[in-house]
Amino acid sequence: MWAALIKRYWQVSIFKKTPDQTPYSWFLLIIIALFYYALVMMQWTIAEVEQASPLRGGLLVGVLFILSYALYTFALLFVFRVASRLVQTLSCLYAGHAVVHVFALPMLLLSPWLISANMLEPMMRFVSIIYLIATLMLTVWQFMVSVHIYKHALGVDYLAAVLASIGLLASNILTISFWR
Repeated sequence: MWAALIKRYWQVSIFKKTPDQTPYSWFLLIIIALFYYALVMMQWTIAEVEQASPLRGGLLVGVLFILSYALYTFALLFVFRVASRLVQTLSCLYAGHAVVHVFALPMLLLSPWLISANMLEPMMRFVSIIYLIATLMLTVWQFMVSVHIYKHALGVDYLAAVLASIGLLASNILTISFWR
């Protein structure tokens, strides 16, 4: 069962399936949100993100980050009068972004090595360029996953979906910067 679910969300992440082709389950939404939260918190810990928050490890910031997805998506779906799609849309957003974060994990582990490397060496410059290109590709992929999900969840064209995804990005940035 879990393999089939993972495959379904993977297919959403590679644009072969849409949110309406995923299960409508509050339980599954909570499980996926918790997984995404744990993944983000682990990555923040690895990256040693400085916390201005009084809570150790930025637990509150992580919760607010996850909630910013939910609040922004609910508001968007409500405005478009399709709020009944919230569970599937959020499940797909969390799962799709988690997929991208899993692919980013090896790069995050490579970061400390690159920071301490001698950039005067041609090979290190080459590795750094590959690292930056891969980072850019993952960022674009994550953004396009959001566009794909919002396009189908809202029933809009690509331009509106891009604008909705920019709004999600802005919402996340504001949430993180406000609490740091």
